[in-house]
Amino acid sequence: MEAWTNSRIERQPWQRIPGRLVTLDLSNKDGMTQVWFITADGCLYGGAAAVNEALRLVWWARPLTYLYRLPGIRQLEDKVYRWLADNRHRLPGGTASCSFDSTV
Repeated sequence: MEAWTNSRIERQPWQRIPGRLVTLDLSNKDGMTQVWFITADGCLYGGAAAVNEALRLVWWARPLTYLYRLPGIRQLEDKVYRWLADNRHRLPGGTASCSFDSTV
């Protein structure tokens, strides 16, 4: 994604930023269950909304992000994101470390 965004996005796994999670009022569970995106002005987005905010920085994908604002599309994208996040350990490239223990 760095090449697409000219390195305007800094990616960090949640395990490397425990102090940052606390300052954002997020728990470890929040970090484990979905992706988060923080804008330059400090707005916080999670899940499908975070993906759409990140894609806004990719010139060719930006028009697609406007679909997220349409009634029904947001709910559909949120459901698809939740399914993918819940099943990421089963997807190509997924490992056991990608699974989420819901008792945490």
